[in-house]
Amino acid sequence: MATLAQKIEAEKRMRDLLEQGGLPQPDHVEYGFTCIRLFFEDTKTVVVIDIDDPEEVEGAVDAGGGVDARRRRSRRR
Repeated sequence: MATLAQKIEAEKRMRDLLEQGGLPQPDHVEYGFTCIRLFFEDTKTVVVIDIDDPEEVEGAVDAGGGVDARRRRSRRR
């Protein structure tokens, strides 16, 4: 399972990349077991960033609504 520090770092790097490209920030971000998901409501798009290989997690299934999923509202600029 990816650590919280890895998930925070992946979110920060993605936000920096979007900003550098002049692209909008996500409307909200979810933290899964092995990934983070960035949701863009206007375009109905989700970007999934895998952090760990799923086979490293034994018996864990994260369908987006898993117990360990974390959801955060975006910082509006």
